[in-house]
Amino acid sequence: MELKRLEEVKRLVGWRSLVRWFPAPILLIGSWILASHAQSAFDARIYYEGADAWLHGTNPWNVAVSGLHFAAPPWVLPIIAPSTLLNEPRAVGIWIALDAVAAAYIVRRSGLAWGWILFPPLVHGTLNGNPAIASLALLLAGAGPIGVLLRPQVGYALVGERRWRALTVTAVLAIALLAFLPWQTFLADLPTITARYVTESHGGSTGGTPLAFGVGIISVLALATIDLREAGWLATIVAVPINGWYAGAAALPVMNPILAVGLSLPVVGLPTAAIAAYAALRLVIRWAPPGGPARFLAPLVERYRPDDLPDRPAWPFHRPAPVPPGAPAPTEAPSPAEARVSARR
Repeated sequence: MELKRLEEVKRLVGWRSLVRWFPAPILLIGSWILASHAQSAFDARIYYEGADAWLHGTNPWNVAVSGLHFAAPPWVLPIIAPSTLLNEPRAVGIWIALDAVAAAYIVRRSGLAWGWILFPPLVHGTLNGNPAIASLALLLAGAGPIGVLLRPQVGYALVGERRWRALTVTAVLAIALLAFLPWQTFLADLPTITARYVTESHGGSTGGTPLAFGVGIISVLALATIDLREAGWLATIVAVPINGWYAGAAALPVMNPILAVGLSLPVVGLPTAAIAAYAALRLVIRWAPPGGPARFLAPLVERYRPDDLPDRPAWPFHRPAPVPPGAPAPTEAPSPAEARVSARR
């Protein structure tokens, strides 16, 4: 009996190691593809010129750089505006440097190995100077309101982290800034801005279709019944009508093998499919009987940075049952994902 159990443990350890290391070459391939197609500092230039147009009293959403238009919400403008005190090349260089520092901080703060600095969405956002990377770093550093104003969809992560005070401060700041921002112009032009962005970004990373948006919303809502924190971070990627490839960097604080593969390859719609598959696997593992398929699937959803915090569902549908008094202690510590499987015994 003990020999049989030992063989089972060895088999699971081998499968777990394979699953955890399989994304490594995928990350390198994805980074090479996105880096080879990145236009250095392209996004930083668009944001700079959009803010400059606003300061000069013209419509920032009519600004285009090499055929791509500024499409960010108006709250971004006052944050980018100070950079216009410098000439464009210098300001753009500073934004890339800030994104590089932010990328390193995100990896460090997420508790991951330094190799994750090559995570394709992080590489793509940094090379393009996109403020999405800085906004994630601000969120992780405790400056959530500024991060949300810079990129409103990261507000989902504040909900996931249950940072209600930060959300309140964000709402107050956003309302106060409306008096100084061209929000009426933005709302009037929103259909054009959205349609133009879908066309110019070729669907972005999520596809930009109502179906993809619906799948994203349903996936994160389902995941929220198991872990609101994970749902919040992943909602910043798929619970919006359309997103860029850099958006996948928001998964780093909750990274696991299935997300690592699905967010690394620049295939339109793959991030949405990966997050939907991840949510489905979490539900299967939670509902399935302990052992068997659930134990086999557990390494696919195990975080690279296991923490001691239990799942925190938004709704108490799947709370793990307490361990019965007097239950025998396991002979070896299971992985966090496997622990979730056996928690239902």
